[in-house]
Amino acid sequence: MKILLILSLLFFNPISFAENNVQIDNTVKLEIIAGLSKPPFIIEDNNSGIELEIFHSAFGKNNKEVTFIHVPFGRSRTSSHRLNADGIITVLPDYQHPKAFVSAPYIIYQNVAVSLRENKFEIDDIKSLSGKSILAFQNAKKYLGDEYLKSIMYSMDYREIADQVQQIEMLFSRRTEVIILDINIFKYFIRTHSKGRYSQPFSVHYIFNERPYAAAFKTEENKVLFDEGIKLIKQEGTYQLIMDKYLK
Repeated sequence: MKILLILSLLFFNPISFAENNVQIDNTVKLEIIAGLSKPPFIIEDNNSGIELEIFHSAFGKNNKEVTFIHVPFGRSRTSSHRLNADGIITVLPDYQHPKAFVSAPYIIYQNVAVSLRENKFEIDDIKSLSGKSILAFQNAKKYLGDEYLKSIMYSMDYREIADQVQQIEMLFSRRTEVIILDINIFKYFIRTHSKGRYSQPFSVHYIFNERPYAAAFKTEENKVLFDEGIKLIKQEGTYQLIMDKYLK
């Protein structure tokens, strides 16, 4: 989600988009920029995860094979400006750039606050975060709005980190009181780490609105094909099967 810092540089690359499409028999290979592992959305080790599988399925409807370039969200400009790719995942739907064609939203993130139940926190709105120690996802201050910014000004300790697994570990080891992250990232971790300290009771506070995300492409053709592919895999049930695979 914090991959926007490389987006403008990506689309300024002078190499033509057509040059990057590799024709293999009747299959066109596309290179798409994605972030590092963020289960269940991106699992870099085996090229899986909700978002990657959605891309494979959507473009597979048009005989296009997708490979992903995994880029750290915090990569410096000196390394990111050399990237050339056909598109990028997980951008805000209102992103605007003269050389970018933005798809319809294809995935929804739901950020939440999570605390240990033993603390008995009543977190019913964003203002309730004031006065607590908070560990949020990287660049949360840029995404969660003005009310969030005002609330964290009065936090006992506020930090943002890129490693969301570390967020969860720090919550259960009591090194922070509240973590801010996507609910499905949290649920997936708990499902795969259900023993030991991770079995402690916790509370999930739904104080943020859902946020849809889109993809951006260097050609309108691939944007249209992606949108059409998403519609098709939703109609036939493949989209839901992908979601259920990781979230049920």
